[in-house]
Amino acid sequence: MGVVVVATLYALSRRHSTLEDDERGLPAALRGARLAHAEETFRSAARRLVARLDRAYEVAGELVLVEFKTRRTDVAYMADILELSVQRVALQDERQVPVSMTAWVVTQNSVTGKRHSHRVTLLSAAEVEALRTHYLEIEAGVGRAPTPARSDNQCLHCGHRAACIGRQE
Repeated sequence: MGVVVVATLYALSRRHSTLEDDERGLPAALRGARLAHAEETFRSAARRLVARLDRAYEVAGELVLVEFKTRRTDVAYMADILELSVQRVALQDERQVPVSMTAWVVTQNSVTGKRHSHRVTLLSAAEVEALRTHYLEIEAGVGRAPTPARSDNQCLHCGHRAACIGRQE
């Protein structure tokens, strides 16, 4: 009996510390908000998009997305905005619920562990569809040539580098 009580108390304390850790670094507007979705995959059948989101919180009748990133620099990248924008469209299409055009990227420094939140404005559904179309054109080798990334490092680590290089020659 005593082992069961200790195990239950331990499990509850771990759950409580995990919830506190999840809220660490969240902006004040989201602290205490109802967590609506965590680590779930959503699909937009009509747009043929699939996205796995980190968190979605309910605030004032709409869902607000949060993406957690661990990196050395305390910055939100355009890739984060694109990822969140696809998540927004997929979640909104599948669940038919309003999802905010504003989201948060919470960065955790990989060395210090400090977290910072970055408010970002997401792309519209039409912009997401245009990017998807452009991506499919690049993959098929048709359409306008892709533009290089802003940094050589992004190009070097991109899975589509061969398609871009072939198109630029």
